[in-house]
Amino acid sequence: MGTIQQALRMSAPYWAAEHEIARRYFDSSTRSTTTDKVWVGHQMFKEWTGSGVYGPRHTTVASMIAEVAAEVAPLGQGAVAPSPLKSTYTKLSFASDELRHYAQLHDLFLLIESDTPPPAIAELGKLKEGSALTELRLGHREDKLGAIAVDLSEGGGLGLYFGIRSAKDLLDLSSEVDREVLAVADRTIEDETRHLLGRFQAARDAGLDEEQWDRVSEILEEISRQKLLERNEQFGGMLTAGEVAAVSASENRPRTTSFLTDHLSFLLDYLGMSPVDL
Repeated sequence: MGTIQQALRMSAPYWAAEHEIARRYFDSSTRSTTTDKVWVGHQMFKEWTGSGVYGPRHTTVASMIAEVAAEVAPLGQGAVAPSPLKSTYTKLSFASDELRHYAQLHDLFLLIESDTPPPAIAELGKLKEGSALTELRLGHREDKLGAIAVDLSEGGGLGLYFGIRSAKDLLDLSSEVDREVLAVADRTIEDETRHLLGRFQAARDAGLDEEQWDRVSEILEEISRQKLLERNEQFGGMLTAGEVAAVSASENRPRTTSFLTDHLSFLLDYLGMSPVDL
């Protein structure tokens, strides 16, 4: 039966695999200043551009803030708001969160490579699988069900950042870089848990029937799979091609269940799910 719970079950194995990538990366002998610059730089690009999650093509944090400024500017000139401003405030709040994430990652990049400023934002986003993810999301945003699936895919269930937090024992906390890596993860989790729950609340309120939920779940799984390919490229291939292909196999179910119960219990509670439903 198509339900919002099904949508979570379809995407959760991929979110759990993102968590595994982060754990492996910070336990890997291949981690270096160069590889840190790749993953942090690409994450900066994603925060700034949305990677197809919000707005049409070419939407950025800057363009969202400009839209908000244009919407509120007449109020300073004595005009009366022509319509409720809740959507304007929501957009500003979201843009503020994304700008903060970008700024934190920018400062982290400077800690990693203090002698050279980060390249232009467009240069940070040149990963093949990342470009494919953006195009996939932009294509699906054209219809209602695709747009819901795209929204639910934001943040990948926070798999990356919960993975970093779980790797705390693998970090060198005498290193300023590693302390900031952990701090960035903690700050992002604080904001993105609110985003994740809000998007599931909005999806539940959309009034979809079973057939529509089947389609949303199908699209969300497709996006989650591509997002995992992006994440694996971003972190230098911590999962083998075989492991990526088998993410949703039954032998990986304990990893998925552990990820959800350890990190997304707030979402399970909201959806009325328990570990036996997974």
